[in-house]
Amino acid sequence: MAHAIAKYDYFIGKLSTIAGCFTLALGCSFVRVTRACLIYVGVIFAGSATAADDVTRAEAWFNKIKSIEADFVQVASDGTSAKGKLLFRRPSQMKITYRNKDGGKALQLITSKIWLHVDRPDEKLLTSYPLSETPLSLILAAKVSLRPDGYATRIKSSSAGVVQILVAKEEGDGAGQLTLEFSKKPFQLRRWVVVDAAGVQTSVTLYNLAFDTAIPNVAFKLPSYPADN
Repeated sequence: MAHAIAKYDYFIGKLSTIAGCFTLALGCSFVRVTRACLIYVGVIFAGSATAADDVTRAEAWFNKIKSIEADFVQVASDGTSAKGKLLFRRPSQMKITYRNKDGGKALQLITSKIWLHVDRPDEKLLTSYPLSETPLSLILAAKVSLRPDGYATRIKSSSAGVVQILVAKEEGDGAGQLTLEFSKKPFQLRRWVVVDAAGVQTSVTLYNLAFDTAIPNVAFKLPSYPADN
């Protein structure tokens, strides 16, 4: 368990760099994956009319949906992998729950309007960070924009039926790349790929997606641990 926690902490790293969501967000060991997902949500723009339409379409998709429930598989280029559950209720609430091999809860990431809360159930430890310092703040905003200041946005070439939007920052805090992958029919987010400043790539694939279902408030309730933990 100590080894697993170490990987989680490495992944969270300094939060000024999980993209996200999102990334959603939720990118290399479990902790680096989360850090990348949470902090790299910027976007690179190619300049063509088609690219502009695809980015606008992706922004409109995020702004239209009310909620997402999905399972996910996360795979990193260092050979680590994980599975878990994603809950997303616009505009500001997301919960990413990783699963242990025995199916129990491991690391959890829970957002509110202001905070990103990192819950480590095995340690009975809850740590909070400003959501504004992570790229998750972009897809959890009341109005989603995938073309923030300081980032470049472009459409990547991809296979038929798939749109890939690359979000990148060359240097400074949060340097790295995030690719948001959408299926065209229906147009919906299905995967994101994060490359952090160290060159580690992490892919998170969503499946069993359900949209606009009612997610109760209790799903985003924070755990309460004794103060001496």
